[in-house]
Amino acid sequence: MWTEVEVMIDNRRVPGGPQTILGPAGCGPDVAALDEVADATIITLDEKDERLPLLLNLLKERGIRWFEKRRDRFTDEELQAARLLVMEYWSLEGKIFAGPRVGTKYDMSEACGRCGAGARQTSALVVEADELRHLEGRRAAATCYEDMLVDEKLAGALAESGATGLEFRGVFAAFEKRGHFQLPYRQLCATHVMPRMSPRSTGIEVSQPCPCGRSCLMTYHRTPARLAYRAADVADIRDVNVTWEWYGYSKYNGDVYDSVLPYPLFLVTPKVWRIYRDAGVTGFDWLPIRVVDA
Repeated sequence: MWTEVEVMIDNRRVPGGPQTILGPAGCGPDVAALDEVADATIITLDEKDERLPLLLNLLKERGIRWFEKRRDRFTDEELQAARLLVMEYWSLEGKIFAGPRVGTKYDMSEACGRCGAGARQTSALVVEADELRHLEGRRAAATCYEDMLVDEKLAGALAESGATGLEFRGVFAAFEKRGHFQLPYRQLCATHVMPRMSPRSTGIEVSQPCPCGRSCLMTYHRTPARLAYRAADVADIRDVNVTWEWYGYSKYNGDVYDSVLPYPLFLVTPKVWRIYRDAGVTGFDWLPIRVVDA
């Protein structure tokens, strides 16, 4: 395992352009990439890379604000040996907009009345047609609510593998004047909810505490997210699971179709990771959970 640091700088806030920072810091195209949508430069370095403190010092000296995120990286051998892997989508191409405000339907009878955690999807997934570019050329992707999408061939491979805890739903694009049209994708859904994670999990913070205790959690960008579960918690896992905790921003006033809902994280076994790997899927982070005594 090693820890990777991602530094994002707004190109518009750098006098003379980002190269005035990248050059002196020795950060070439091997570690620096342009995010054209955000007009930002993203520099990715190993935490132990000697260029990292140089880069951060230059930004600080010149009064340039930056966004920093740290995450753990693992070898294939470490991923294969894990009990469960947190599955996160991070592609620079972005996530497609979906959810209740686009037309996906939910049962809120067992959800928290304040934050919406526990909402149960009851319809096919509806995504915003104007953002279909986020799916172009991708075997797998995710929505802004971390709904996992796979193309039909990958869905078939997952189904044929006998992966447990797995269901699929159809995916439709919502066009303003032409209605809904089915896409050649399937939504990957989990039937098993994990117990509460261990309090020994780190890199997790609560942005807006809710009395239900189930949301609205965030991963703390400057500290790698490291989820932990007790040994008893992983005794009855499936190949596809979701967390009891819900993450992200919440805006819920009782009208689900005018809401921003939090979402659970997907936890999958290495069996699922291998299927994605063998299919050449990119754009995902795979983070092993830790198994602890308490």
